[in-house]
Amino acid sequence: MRARYFGIVAAGIAAFALAFGGDAAWARNVVSGGATLPWPLYQDAIGKLPGGMFLPYAGTGSSTGLQAFLLNTPAALDRSGAVHWVGSETPLTQAQIDDYLAQGLGRGGDPASHGPLIQIPAAYVPVTVAYKGPAEPVALNPTQLCAVFSGAISRWSQLGVAVPPSLDAFRLVFRAEGSGTTELLTRHLGAVCGNGGTPVFRGQALFADAFPPGGLPSHFAAAHGDGGVASAMAASVSAITYTGPDPVYTTGLKQAWLVNAHDGVAYLPTPANVIAAMESQGGKGLPTGPVVSRGPAGAGWSAPDNPANPANWVRVSSDPLHGYPIVGSTNFVLSQCYTDPAVTAAMRLFLKRHYEDIALVASRQLVPLPAPTRARLLATFVLGSGGAQLNIGNPALCGDLAGRG
Repeated sequence: MRARYFGIVAAGIAAFALAFGGDAAWARNVVSGGATLPWPLYQDAIGKLPGGMFLPYAGTGSSTGLQAFLLNTPAALDRSGAVHWVGSETPLTQAQIDDYLAQGLGRGGDPASHGPLIQIPAAYVPVTVAYKGPAEPVALNPTQLCAVFSGAISRWSQLGVAVPPSLDAFRLVFRAEGSGTTELLTRHLGAVCGNGGTPVFRGQALFADAFPPGGLPSHFAAAHGDGGVASAMAASVSAITYTGPDPVYTTGLKQAWLVNAHDGVAYLPTPANVIAAMESQGGKGLPTGPVVSRGPAGAGWSAPDNPANPANWVRVSSDPLHGYPIVGSTNFVLSQCYTDPAVTAAMRLFLKRHYEDIALVASRQLVPLPAPTRARLLATFVLGSGGAQLNIGNPALCGDLAGRG
């Protein structure tokens, strides 16, 4: 089995070498989907790859994307074959990772296994609070932000914002489906609003889950995906929402200044203010320890510095000490082992170009990761430097596994 696999890997390495020269003939289309916040970025990136390598990215929302990956159900993305990777602002929980590795498609000790999964940040992102109606800038402190998204207020005048009477009442447009953008918002609201009444925000991916059944205020309007939010806002004369920062979604809207609860400063969701937030929140950085366990049954698996645990590669920031307060990362979730060497090569090429083309990331108003972080991710998961054996298609780890395909 291993000798046969090394022959396949050699073919994959040859394909990978050709790929970097731009002359590869790709054996199959790569399936991807999930979060809509980075959808325009991933469409741009896919369009720059050799023809036929990737199918168009399917924007379905983070929750649907993660489930499609964990269960390998491409029909959830309106695709067939296999789910090769997904995007999500919602990090996989430790329980989801453990289940996948212990009894799911990545289970250890089974030759039919897809192998371990990889979860890594793609870019930092703000959740923008965007609005229509007021001509003047809108700044919201934490109390006002909580009042807006709880439905306690429905008029600009209640915020001290002057508008013509015809524009005073606003709609609040929210995401109807399970969304990583929603989770970033509700995680922050849970940190700054308190849980003394209703709604109760605690990082729900479904916005309506924060409210009692049937308890959504009458001025709330549901929309699907960031694109649906943009359409609902375009059809409104006075409205407020939360959405990704890409101009595809925010054109024609103004962005609210948000007051950080800790330093009292009002911030816009600029790249500098997003980086300030992600770097100030005091959480863990990338894991730097040795691989002490590769699965949930091993001692040290849950150690915060174990690089083999995918949960340790994504930083969560619900209430940063400085900077724009609603931030996080949009993440890649992919397999370490693939059946087809051409898919292995394609995934390596995609990640390499993504982390190197920071101008493309920035053009979509997402924030490129710091250079040392990008270098570490490339070295660990693409190039296989350092001996951790966490790279895509690592022959020592994937040699006796079927892989995802």
